Amino acid sequence: MSDLANLVRLEDPDFYLNDPYPIMQRLRKEQPVFYYEPLNMWVMSKYEDIRHIGRTPEIFSSHAGIHFNDFRYGDVTKAFFRPDAENLALIGPPRHNDLRSVVSPAFNPRIVAQMREQVRQICRDLLGSIEVGQTANWSRQVAEPLPLMVIAILLGMPVTELEVIKYYSDEVIKIGLDLSQQEIDETVARLVPMYEYFDKLLVERDHNPTEDLLTTLRQAYKADLISADTVHMLLAGILTAGNETTRNTINGAIILLSEHPDQMKLLKEQPELARNATEEFLRYVSPVRGFGRTVAEETVVRGQKLAVGQHVFNFFMSGNRDEDVFEEPEAFNLARQRKMPNLAFGIGQHFCIGASLARMEINVLFEELIGRFTEVALDGVPFRDKVLQYNAWENVQAVFR
Repeated sequence: MSDLANLVRLEDPDFYLNDPYPIMQRLRKEQPVFYYEPLNMWVMSKYEDIRHIGRTPEIFSSHAGIHFNDFRYGDVTKAFFRPDAENLALIGPPRHNDLRSVVSPAFNPRIVAQMREQVRQICRDLLGSIEVGQTANWSRQVAEPLPLMVIAILLGMPVTELEVIKYYSDEVIKIGLDLSQQEIDETVARLVPMYEYFDKLLVERDHNPTEDLLTTLRQAYKADLISADTVHMLLAGILTAGNETTRNTINGAIILLSEHPDQMKLLKEQPELARNATEEFLRYVSPVRGFGRTVAEETVVRGQKLAVGQHVFNFFMSGNRDEDVFEEPEAFNLARQRKMPNLAFGIGQHFCIGASLARMEINVLFEELIGRFTEVALDGVPFRDKVLQYNAWENVQAVFR
């Protein structure tokens, strides 16, 4: 009998600290549809299965939640937000399409292109704070503030509000962390003032409408397209999705470049690889480990019957290393030929609405980085500890030359 049942511990942070990729490889080869008993959950480790599940929301629903906490304690999202709020990440078609159409104009190609030069100047300013040959706190000086500044631009908020944005973003992010019920309750209590804070900004848009997301949401509310509670739900989603994934990727990328100086050299010599490098950073780091679904209709995957009410975990980290999709998947290669997209932003109807903006941020940052520096070395931080321990990515120290 396979010992995978003793090795796979999806909810345990230590599982990700101890290099889980060999275990993921075994899952793909031995039990690609793996039953995870603690959560009555089927773990999907193969790229094609993950894609199938993402593209069939009528069979694999997100209505009961997407985080481990949802499957442990019930729909935690309903505890974090007011009961009448509609959650873009959880609601299915056709209403999902309505909500997405409200938010998507803020992320259209024209808006992202307009923001590109603003983001470039932010990157130049942030990188300008790094002195050659001196230890820099990459997390604090670059990876943390960049996504927050971009969120501020997107919402139409002054950069003086970054600490407020960071505070509420970090609190909402806890919805997916390994928390006890008491810790969840405490987090929910800390989020109560967020409603009043954003209500003031939204009302201001009645008098001073601008081309920003706060104005878009306020106008959608006044047109009875969405409720006030849904406005706040969408804002919370932007705060988290626009922050955590990008920050984790930026931190992971600098660690990878320090561990693979040949790839840093390649990027320096071929700056046109910056866009491709962005995709490899996202694939290799996999800043989102995965999301859950609930089986809405009895179905079969790879000969395994899945019953209604059981949960499914789309293991993005594993799918991004699938040997059947990515050649030499364990290799970090900025010149990798991309035949299929990575799974960093999900797939299907719930594909991250801000993916194009996040990609642009990462792309511009590393275009500017290689224009300034030739080498990067971590200052005493082991690669494995940092790449896998997401919550410790607050203090990545590096030296640039």
